[in-house]
Amino acid sequence: MTKNINLSRILEGRTYAVLGFEAETSAYAQKLRKMGFVEGTQITLAPIKISDPMIFEIRGSRVALRRNEADQIKVEEL
Repeated sequence: MTKNINLSRILEGRTYAVLGFEAETSAYAQKLRKMGFVEGTQITLAPIKISDPMIFEIRGSRVALRRNEADQIKVEEL
């Protein structure tokens, strides 16, 4: 099981849980929390063949994030 990796490094077909953010108190972290990126929430890489932006499935929705944005989010594999 992978521990504490950046969201930009997840693999398709696997499920992860959000752990937190590189800068927990940043305005960007607050924005992501409002979009559903809260601790414990499951997230997967959508099966879409583009590398930037990356498309994630979280809470029944698809969210596109640039790779450098996804670098700010910490996850762990379930």
